[in-house]
Parts: sequence; C-alpha cells; structure tokens
Amino acid sequence: MRRLDEETANLSESLFFQSLSVLPIDNDKTTKEEEEEEEPVIVERPDDRTPSPKGYSLADLGVDFSDLDFNTEDPSKVKKDTDDDDDDGSKILNRDLIELFVLLLWLGEVDQPSHDFNRIRELATFIVTKIKPSNTTSTDELPCVSYDLFSHWKNSFSPHLFKPLQSFITKSFGYYNPTDDETEPRLLPQDKVPEPDTSDILTPLYSTLLSWALPETILITKQWTRLYSADQDGFSMNRFESHVFKYPGPTLFIMQVEETQHQRSMILGAFITQSWKHSKHFWGSEQCFLFELDPNYDLFRPVVNKHAKYDHYIYYHHDFGIGFGATQGQLPPQPDAFILSLQNTLQQGQYTNKAYPSQPTFELATEARRSVDFKYKFDTENIEVFGLGNEKDRERQAREWKFDQNEAERRSGLNIRKGDGELDKELLKLAGIIDEDNRQDR
Repeated sequence: MRRLDEETANLSESLFFQSLSVLPIDNDKTTKEEEEEEEPVIVERPDDRTPSPKGYSLADLGVDFSDLDFNTEDPSKVKKDTDDDDDDGSKILNRDLIELFVLLLWLGEVDQPSHDFNRIRELATFIVTKIKPSNTTSTDELPCVSYDLFSHWKNSFSPHLFKPLQSFITKSFGYYNPTDDETEPRLLPQDKVPEPDTSDILTPLYSTLLSWALPETILITKQWTRLYSADQDGFSMNRFESHVFKYPGPTLFIMQVEETQHQRSMILGAFITQSWKHSKHFWGSEQCFLFELDPNYDLFRPVVNKHAKYDHYIYYHHDFGIGFGATQGQLPPQPDAFILSLQNTLQQGQYTNKAYPSQPTFELATEARRSVDFKYKFDTENIEVFGLGNEKDRERQAREWKFDQNEAERRSGLNIRKGDGELDKELLKLAGIIDEDNRQDR
C-alpha cells in the first residue's frame, strides 16, 4: 500500500477520492422509452457441418459476437474526445469535502485538550469554496468538486495533505496498544504537526495550515523555537537583528496586524530558507513563500521563470525596512513595489496585490484572487520569528554572536571579564590604578 502523501501515489489518492465521490450522471444514455428492442442475431448453420480434425469452430457452433459493443478505436483518441478540462469523472459533494477538511484540520491538533470546532468548520468551508473557481459553471444538481480541481488545489497548497490522515489510520488500526491511556498520541511521531515552544500568535490551527504548506524536510523538527517577539523584545530593527540574525536554519516570519481602513485583524507572514542579512540588494530563494492565515487562507508561491532568473524575494535595509515579494526591480525600492512591506520602525506596513505586475516574484495560489487589486495599510500589533531548524542551529547562532562580541571587544582594546564582574588589568592600567612599570598597586 502506498502512502497517500508520496508523489508516486497518484493512484492511491485517486482511489481514495473516488471512494468518497458520487457517481457521475451519464447524459448520453437514452431513456427507456427511447430504447428500442434489438432483434436477436440469428446465425444459420449449415446442415452438412463437417467437423475439422481439430473440432468445431465457434462459427460452426453458431456463436456470434456481432451483438457485443467492442471499442476498436485507439484508446488515446477516445480519451482525447471524452476528456473534460474540469472533470476526470470523479466528483465529491462539497458538503462531504468539508467534512474531510474538518477531519484533516482536527488531526493537526488532535492531541490538544480542547478544540474550537466552530472555527474548524468555518475554515474548512472557506477552503472548499475556494477550491472551485467562482467563474466555473456547473450543471450539477448538487455542488461538487472534481478530482482535477482538488488535485490542483492540493499541489499548490499542500503536497503532503494526507500525512496526518494516513498516520491516524495506521496508529489506530495497525498498532496494538493494550493500554487505555488517553494521553497516548494518536499520530505517529514522524507525522505529528510541529508546534512552537511559545507563541502569542500561532494557534494549533494556524500551525496545522502552515505544516500543510511547508516542505516535508522542514517538518522533521517538531518544535519551533521562537527567536524574536516584538511585543517582548521591542519594535526596532536593531532588536530584531540581535535575535534573528546569524541563525543558519530556515525561519518563519509571522505578524498580527490591524488593517486601518476596516479595523480588522489579519495574520500575515513569510517562510524564509536563507539566513537573514542586511543588504542593499534583494535576496532569497525559490523555496520561500508568503502566506495569509486570517481572515483568508491563501499562499503566495514563487513565480519560476526558466528563461530568466528573478530572485527579488526579500529586501532588508535600515533605511527602508523589510519587504517581501518585489514586483519591480528598481533600487532603492518603494513600499508599493512589494506584496508585503514593513517600515523600519516595524510598526506600520502594507499588504498589496497587483493583478498584472511587471516583474512578479510571487503569485496567489487561489486563481480567483490573482486578478484582484487590493492594498491594505496596517498597524503592527506583534511580530514573531521562529527558527525551524534543530538545536544545533540555535547553538551555532549563539557561537556566532559570541565570536562577534569578542571581536568587537578585542578591537576596542578592552577585554572585560563577564564571569566575576571584575575589570581586566588593561582597564585598570588605563584608569591609572595599576602601574605596570613599578609593579605596584596604588
């Protein structure tokens, strides 16, 4: 049995979808009133049948296959004629697909002591309504989503969507557990959704959505370390750098903001694979992406151009602030040239989408929103940055900061001891307390 989250498991995924789908209506079938009785085929047999040395043939015995409908056409041509862009034959009712997403969202926080099922169902309903484009017309009596549309959404939003479900089934029915311990995890350890060590923004539900979108290699680390909190560490780029810079692993930048025009809360952020740095140029990689968790759930995936490299993913500079997803190549950039930007105070910013940017870096995964222009200015309520690497990455960051601190102290000519609080002999000499020539303290 193949895992449903493997790239080669298209057949297993298709069969799973078909098991939940409704049977398509064949409009080509005629009604019973229009059907005509077909005359039976009568084959006359010669009276003087003489068997061959090998016995009678089927024709000699009166067996005829002319009444059977054999399709002798080329299968590829038949498929081409019957294919539908939005339908491969399997469709699942929206209400059933909502229940599936309720299950998947619940599995992300299955070991939590309580669950907000109203919020889970609200989010599941929102996701299903966005899978099918609003301009898609359908003659179905009941609203359905085809397998093709579902697969397209899954590839854009969550390539390993079914990992928790597969793990839940395996743990529930494939493992023998004689104890009735209610605290026993319901998922296999390797499929458990990661969670932050501490956070004022990320809830288990938001962590589940992010785990769907993150690369599978990132999910190996089951606890995300909070490196920076603006609410606790301060709203400034210097404070940001002292907590986030020199971390060698991937990071998750997430912020809670209040949109100024409608005064509504929004949760936005970015996944960054490279170490943060101060630069006059753009930087980043094709593995980065932007996201919106609230009030909508949407992703901004990189636009990969095979013919030209355009890597204007991130811009970080004291004179500007922070920008994600440049839509123009000019330097120094303007706030309107980014999908998501923060002023250098980290307290104000804007969230923008241009329908047809001149040089797109990211594009919305929800096709219906790509052609919609919007610009939201906001006040930042809190910013958190999480390290998604392992404990060694955190130790390496500490060593890098310690090395820079020692170098700064060495260049200043003062080596102040931190252990016992006493000043070094060099400092005492400068103060005139120790006379090194006479070897005598004053």
